[in-house]
This record gives sequence, C-alpha cells and structure tokens, in this order.
Amino acid sequence: MDMQLTIDSRILGKKLTFSRPRHYIYLDANGHSGMLGKQICSGGGFLGDALSCGDDQAAFERICRNWYRAYTRDYKAGHYLD
Repeated sequence: MDMQLTIDSRILGKKLTFSRPRHYIYLDANGHSGMLGKQICSGGGFLGDALSCGDDQAAFERICRNWYRAYTRDYKAGHYLD
C-alpha cells in the first residue's frame, strides 16, 4: 500500500511530501516523489538507519512527523542536513 503525507513547513518555507512506495520512507522537498526523493533516516537526517513502515497509516504519519521535528530542530540550530 502506497502511503503519503504532506507537511507545509513554515520553518523551511516549502512543502514536504513523505511517501512510502514500498517499505522505506522517502521525502520529496523538490518535486522528486517516490523513490526519486531522499530516503529518510533515524535522527532526522538522510544518512544512517533508513526508516521503514508497514501498512499502518497512523504509524507512517507518526514516523514522518517525528522525523520532521528532529530535522527542523537541527535546522533551527544551524545544522543543515541536506
């Protein structure tokens, strides 16, 4: 089951679309959806343990929101993770 969540980030000034085309979760922040986006990893970054999710939409959204909070916390602190 393909899942998707969009967050309109005022902090970053753009929309972030999270998707799970298969097992792992990807982020589209620049118009590259699906597996063309960046794979998100634990701790709010793009390197390390890739985050995955089963077919539970609520769990998927929780993982994405937690990742977003960790990412923006580092972003506001000046640690850019792109």
